[in-house]
Amino acid sequence: MSNGPKTVMIELQKVTKSYSNSQTEAVKDISLKVAEGELLALLGKSGCGKTTTLKMINRLIEPSSGKISVKGKDITSLDAVTLRRQIGYVFQGVGLFPHMTIAENISIVPELLNWEKGKIRERTNELLSLVGLEATEYKDRKPAELSGGQKQRVGVARALAAGSKIMLMDEPFGALDPITRNELQQEFSKLRRELKLTVVLVTHDIMEALLLADRIAVMQKGRIVAVGTPHEMMSMKDDPYVSSLMQTPRSQFEKLDELLDRKDGNGHE
Repeated sequence: MSNGPKTVMIELQKVTKSYSNSQTEAVKDISLKVAEGELLALLGKSGCGKTTTLKMINRLIEPSSGKISVKGKDITSLDAVTLRRQIGYVFQGVGLFPHMTIAENISIVPELLNWEKGKIRERTNELLSLVGLEATEYKDRKPAELSGGQKQRVGVARALAAGSKIMLMDEPFGALDPITRNELQQEFSKLRRELKLTVVLVTHDIMEALLLADRIAVMQKGRIVAVGTPHEMMSMKDDPYVSSLMQTPRSQFEKLDELLDRKDGNGHE
């Protein structure tokens, strides 16, 4: 395997987003690079600018200044709709069309790209299998007939439908119960490595960022205050905000250690 530098798939250079009706800037002068096959988590409290940053990558929100490139191309040189069709997008609540079948929901972008019907059918069946839903059982169902976890799987399948290697994810597992959430996180982590996906994940869940990400960018008040691997984040002491964020998982680990080490009433471990 080559140890050379990886291709940069997404790059933000001094990007700012301000609104005319507000005195504050939602995002302030941020710069980031996301390498091919990397999962970068944008981590921070609500209102820190994570989702605004994510939406600027596919031009759902236009930056006020700065430059964003996807696969080496300035996104302002591309038609916004064409750009979005090349990038998978998954968000909390999924947003499936209730009147359409699961197969129809997944095939929306391939249909817009004028894929041949047989190719669309084959791709839909393949993707359902990939996310753990058998096509024969689920393709003709409506979203209302699925559980929350199943809907989220369909959302991932839809984002992958056109074959994009880039995926943007906005709190995709946030509405799920803990067991389903953990299961989907593990399955997605395996899937994105197999498919060599480049992913930007927005989350306010510190454990999710630590367990899923290759690197984490911590945001505060519209700025990026630290970028590093999960290990680097957990070890960081020089930034008070990052250190305070990481104190939460540290405390949880310590409490779990105490529970595991505690003896029962009979003196057994």
